[in-house]
Amino acid sequence: MYLYLKEKKYLIISIIIIILDGILIYFIPYAYHDINYFYPMLTISLIPFLYYDNIKDYYKFIFVIGIIYDLLYSNLFLFNSLIFLLLAKINIKLLKLMKNNLFTYLLSVIINIVLYDLILFILVSIVNNSLIINEYFYKISRSLFLNIIVSILYYLIFKRKTNYLKIHNNIHQK
Repeated sequence: MYLYLKEKKYLIISIIIIILDGILIYFIPYAYHDINYFYPMLTISLIPFLYYDNIKDYYKFIFVIGIIYDLLYSNLFLFNSLIFLLLAKINIKLLKLMKNNLFTYLLSVIINIVLYDLILFILVSIVNNSLIINEYFYKISRSLFLNIIVSILYYLIFKRKTNYLKIHNNIHQK
């Protein structure tokens, strides 16, 4: 975790993204008569880009982001933290399998969004005893466009060739 604090860019951008995610989810639709052209999932899209140097520190940082997200937006303590950890583990596995480039990160973001929404969809379906698959696909289709565009921006912000070489070497050594 200390590496993230040394690299203040990660911490500052993470906090800004979590706040921006909340603004886009909760305040914009009310200001524009509940228009939901896009469903932002900016924090979930950020997960693959936060890996810096150490897998354990990465998991700790993702867990803390999940706790903050839980406290601010879901009121389900540790729910998003555990889902974020699952997504982080999947992202690391994907980085082990594929070359480290923009396509890999975009694929990670797509997987994150689809899995996150699928987990929520299954849990809501169990609780409500109803299965409305159209809503699931509608939300995903509205989420992917905005988050892919934002992910390209993340890639440009976090792109440092030395870090990408470290990521690739660290992941493949473990």
